[in-house]
Amino acid sequence: MISKIIPFFKNLTEKQIFLLLIGITFGLRLYAVLMAKGIAYDSASYGFMARNFLKGQFAKGLSIPGHPLYPLLISLFSMDTGQVEVTGRLISLFFGTLTIIPLYFLVKGAIGQRGALFSTLFYAFHPYLVSYSGMMLTEATYWGLLVLSVYFFWTGLKRDKIWRIALSGFSLGLAYLTRPEGIGYMVVYLAWVVVDGFLKKRWVKPLVSIGVLISSLFILGLPYVIYIHRETGQWLISKKAVEAQSQLFKKSMDQINPSKGVEQDHPEKSNPKIIWMTRNIVHHFPSVLYHYLRAYHFSLWLILFFGLIRVRREGIAYELFLASLVLFHLLSLSTFLPSTIRFSVPVIPLSLFWAGTGILEMKRCMEKVGIATSESAIFLIIALVILVQLPQSLKPERGHRAFQKEVGLWLKQNTPANAVIMSNSPQETFYADREFMMLPKEEVHPGDPVKSYDEIIRYAKSKGVRYILINKNTHERNPGFISAIQSKDVQLKDLKEVFKRGDQSLTIYEVVY
Repeated sequence: MISKIIPFFKNLTEKQIFLLLIGITFGLRLYAVLMAKGIAYDSASYGFMARNFLKGQFAKGLSIPGHPLYPLLISLFSMDTGQVEVTGRLISLFFGTLTIIPLYFLVKGAIGQRGALFSTLFYAFHPYLVSYSGMMLTEATYWGLLVLSVYFFWTGLKRDKIWRIALSGFSLGLAYLTRPEGIGYMVVYLAWVVVDGFLKKRWVKPLVSIGVLISSLFILGLPYVIYIHRETGQWLISKKAVEAQSQLFKKSMDQINPSKGVEQDHPEKSNPKIIWMTRNIVHHFPSVLYHYLRAYHFSLWLILFFGLIRVRREGIAYELFLASLVLFHLLSLSTFLPSTIRFSVPVIPLSLFWAGTGILEMKRCMEKVGIATSESAIFLIIALVILVQLPQSLKPERGHRAFQKEVGLWLKQNTPANAVIMSNSPQETFYADREFMMLPKEEVHPGDPVKSYDEIIRYAKSKGVRYILINKNTHERNPGFISAIQSKDVQLKDLKEVFKRGDQSLTIYEVVY
């Protein structure tokens, strides 16, 4: 059977194989869209932003601390507020499929056609890349724009094409408007422009490239930065960074202990913030690297290993550039927090370069030791990887959250259109197409849950909340409130139970005014 399959693929032209890979990429991601059962916490936030944009309430939409491009795209392609989820998923599908094109030509330019085909083959089937390409999240849009930016930058740098450098800056600006970390890669780009100018012993064109790169990025990104400054009074790259940066400053000052030998009369001898960031990198880097490898997927670890240790004959410059991008991702993420798989997924498409080179290196090693059936062995390895990945690639998204959609649809049918729903979970309110308000974290009142209850009710009434939804996780933020509700000694004169789902510990109360 293998002896028939391998000649079949060998007889296909490059164009035919590439179109086949695009079709597989699209088909798997379309399946992910069609089989999705629920949405993530952040998905609801992007959905609320998109609905506000769709209604023309831009100030209200921007007040939500998420970057605006993805919700804006959803609003542009949605006919009404009820189509926001489907549109968001289709946008992810578009970018998740589109990425294969610049990725292919990037790898092809570095190591040739075969390596590019292997890299894009792994991109087509990769479980996390398939799943996130069907989600109403920013990941696929972000990595699509990032890969496009990297493609234009690298080809522009190698071919001395300023217009490609400009397109790279524009693409990176769009990536920044999708996720804040996108702007950081400008540092890597600028470093490579300087290195390229030094190696070629010229400075005029690199200076022009730097100017074009920065200006093209800031044409798109600067208006949003100015908006953040107007809203927060600080020059930040994200509204999400306001609290994080405040904590960073506080921690950097608090962690300097006078008893440990730091002379307070000579602060210039020590920079607490640098010390804190260095400690963070040392502390968080193992976690960040671990989750990067998890995001790469265990089925590709052996192939990745061969890609990293291979004998390098070509593509060395691009590989160094790629390594600098990945290293920047790992270090910048380590500076602030431990990682998760989700944080590392956007750099995996670019990192599949090493999977493509790994296959080539494995084949070379087999031929070197005299294995006559190296092609068949490589085919079996790739088939095994795909078989391991497919069950995860085809797993419906968030099946455990399907009940949230059911609850949301009940709310949509049984509550007024202008109702405000308060909860620690926004998904149900999103499906209800109602106004969401976060349940505030209560102040601790040991032994007096009624006081916590009264504070929550008072706050809800001051904001015009019509319904309060509690679930199995509400007690983590509001233990006193939950204790009061569940206590037989407390009369719930301000709340009326209207819906209960025992299997999910979910109850909806109407606020009595």
